[in-house]
Amino acid sequence: MVALLDMDAFFASVECVRNPFLGGKPVAVIGWGKRTAISSVNYIAKKFGIKTGMAPQMAKKLCPNLVLVKADFAEYESISLDIESLVCRFFPIYVRSSIDEFYIDLNITNPIERLRRLKQEIFQKHRLTCSIGVAPNPVLSKIASEMCKPDGFKVVDKEQILPFVQHLPISVIPGVGQKTEEYLKRMKVETVKDLIEFSKTSFAPDSVKDLVSSLLSEDFDRKEFFRRKPPKSFSHMKTFDLDVSESYTLKQVAIYLLYRAYLRMVREGYGARTVSLIVKSAKSGTVSCSKSLSDWSNDFLKFTELLDSILSRVIGDAPVRMLGVSLSDVKPMDAVQLHLFRDSEKIMRAFQLSGVEISSKLFMKKVSRCV
Repeated sequence: MVALLDMDAFFASVECVRNPFLGGKPVAVIGWGKRTAISSVNYIAKKFGIKTGMAPQMAKKLCPNLVLVKADFAEYESISLDIESLVCRFFPIYVRSSIDEFYIDLNITNPIERLRRLKQEIFQKHRLTCSIGVAPNPVLSKIASEMCKPDGFKVVDKEQILPFVQHLPISVIPGVGQKTEEYLKRMKVETVKDLIEFSKTSFAPDSVKDLVSSLLSEDFDRKEFFRRKPPKSFSHMKTFDLDVSESYTLKQVAIYLLYRAYLRMVREGYGARTVSLIVKSAKSGTVSCSKSLSDWSNDFLKFTELLDSILSRVIGDAPVRMLGVSLSDVKPMDAVQLHLFRDSEKIMRAFQLSGVEISSKLFMKKVSRCV
């Protein structure tokens, strides 16, 4: 059995917990650009038909009272980091699927009891709810977690697989996109039961047969699924709405992009040797520059020093459309507990001088990893 723990409307829920004023109101989290989109909505807003990816202007037409909140990705990263530490404490084998999703191996004693305790601890610590789906394979656990949202807990045993899925619409199956759904509906396939029958026909494509097989499977390759695949790099990019030529502004953005990449790297338990800056402008096209340390490190101060030396060489007078920062040549770090930053006051001051808002919580944490 495998579980999927999925935080409920994660970004929007974090904002509602932080700001009591938002309680009982429709809330949507948006990015910082002029051509931004909605990245998260709470369940009150969802009732008005508001969805992620929607333009704020369109969302406002659907719900004039919608409260738009600028995203605080540093805070979301911080809470995700803490939730992962809780997951790790209860379950030694898991895979982080995204910032708010964790697949958990239940090949352990008292797994259901552990999951319920984990769910309770997340709420007690952060006042955030999550939904957990438990099933024989990852596809079913994903569907189960979606079906029991919000704040649900759904277990699908082997003998319950067919009764659970057969009447569901094909749109709930992970991996079934718009084009696949349109094709299946042309084949008169509306429900999972229809899909199962269609997969038995001679003209059903192999992709459909594989989809049904993964959906109905009573087991899966646990070792392969939970195998941690070493990343080649950790990076973050930012495309500007308008070209930016002010070096001070570009430095602000570059520091923040480094910070985001660094957080992901530390959370995954890696260190790096090389910092790269990628700059795209209409005049020069895409230009990249890298600089390396003599040894692997997870020291944020060292990476900021490298980035600073690169910035002075790469940023010129040409307006910049896209900026990216990458940490590469990575390898796992041996330490079980890593302080995010050794000199928190110095780093906080540097961010403040650059006008970059960073959650102070991140400087007080330790990153606990299972090894």
